[in-house]
Formats: sequence, structure tokens, C-alpha cells
Amino acid sequence: MKYSRFELLAMVVGVCAVVGTIAATVSSTNRAADIVGQAMIVLVLFGGLHYGRKGAAISFVVATGAYAIAAFGFSSQIDTGTVVQLFILRVVVFALVAFVAGELNVRLKYLFIKLEHHDYVDDITSLYNAKYLAKLIEKYISEFDRYGSKFSLSSFTVNDTFLSPMKKKARQKLIKDLGNSVIRGNIRGADEAARLAGTTFTVLFPNTNHDGATCASLRVKSKIANFLDRHGLDTDDEGLIKTEIVEYPRDKDAIEDMAVNLQDNHVKDRTRSNN
Repeated sequence: MKYSRFELLAMVVGVCAVVGTIAATVSSTNRAADIVGQAMIVLVLFGGLHYGRKGAAISFVVATGAYAIAAFGFSSQIDTGTVVQLFILRVVVFALVAFVAGELNVRLKYLFIKLEHHDYVDDITSLYNAKYLAKLIEKYISEFDRYGSKFSLSSFTVNDTFLSPMKKKARQKLIKDLGNSVIRGNIRGADEAARLAGTTFTVLFPNTNHDGATCASLRVKSKIANFLDRHGLDTDDEGLIKTEIVEYPRDKDAIEDMAVNLQDNHVKDRTRSNN
């Protein structure tokens, strides 16, 4: 099952549950607030499932504000204490749905790809690998040809020399946490993260120009530096983290060559591992 299908299924189930609950609140003394509250659950669910953690956070704020207006604006028949209690309870529900939906977006997108195509996912970090990133680049190039949607790629390489003193298990754990927690945890749900080889990671930013990708990359690089600093690495050394940002179609030739090289290098790596 593709993540988009799971998202649709979860939305259908959520909408059905909310519609059923709305029908059950027809006789409520504050029917308007109840209906708005249930509808806002759908909003929060969609925001988290489709846009990830940031979408969940934004939709949570919007839902809370909308419900506050409905709850306190149409509460003439209910005492204030009861309204406050109901408001707090509903906000807790919004927060729970937002958290779960946001985490599902971040975690399940890569898991579904791994279940369908094991050779598209990196074994250590569970991010996409070079082969699948090449396919994604081809997909977004095709979308640009059809819709004119720009996209950007940012590569982050941690100088392997700084990690060489580490034991193999400690090094692999650092790479895993770097990709699985730091990088994946600090990008949008719509962004695509991949580990190419060694300590090189690439993030594809859909519908993002070079300036937007630069801002996002600076934030991610800062998080990487903080993570490495906690592990005792010299983050003041400018050679520790190397970043490279390209935009399509501005860097058309470089990105198309990158897709071809990723595919070729993946085939070579597979051949070496089988020999």
C-alpha cells in the first residue's frame, strides 16, 4: 500500500467517525460547538497526515481557535465552568490527533516504501537510498515538464575523517540517528530524505526554489551540527559538514546527471555486494 492510499483510507475512516458523532450530537445543548469541534478533528487529521508535524501543529492552532469561537460564542445555555471543561477536553483531543497524525506521516511514508520495495530503502537509516532518489528526481522532473513546479535538492556530507576513530557499531548508530531522527525530524512531511552513501544525505524539497531550500538547509545543518556537538565532534571546524544546494530547472544539467549517476552507482554497489 502506498502512503497516499493509507492517507486516503485514514481520512475516510476519520470522516465517517466524525459524521457519526455529529449525528449523535443533534440533541446537544451546544450543537454548533459540537459540530465545529468534530469537523476540526478532520482538519487536524488531514493536516498531520498530509503535511507532517508542521501541518499538524498549524492545523491544531487553527482548530483550537475555531472551536474556541464556537464554544464560547454559543454557550448561553451552559454555565462557564462546563464550557471551559469541554473546551480543555476538546483541545486535548486535537493535540492527540495532531501528534499521532504527524508522526504517522513521518514514520509510515518510508515504511510503506520499504514493505513494497525493500531495495528502495537504506538499511541503516530507513531513509530512501540512491536508487529511489533517482526515481524521485525523474518524477519531479516530469512534474516540472507538465506543471512547471520547481524543486530543489540539498546534500549534507559529514566529513568521514572525523568519524574514523569511532568503532563500527558506534559509527553506524550515529549515522542512523543522524538520518532517522535529526534530518527526517527537521524537514516537512512533503520533503523526501535519502542516504546516498557513507555520511552523505540528500533532501529533495518539492515546490521549492533555491532561496527556500537554502533557508531550510541552514536549519537542518544547524540541527546536524548540534547533534554532532553532543557527540564530541568539533563543530567549529568548517570542514565537518559540507552542503550543496541545486534547483531545477536552474541547475538542470547537474540534477539530470546526478540522477543518472545515482542509478549507476547503486547498480555498481549491488554488484560488488553480490560478488
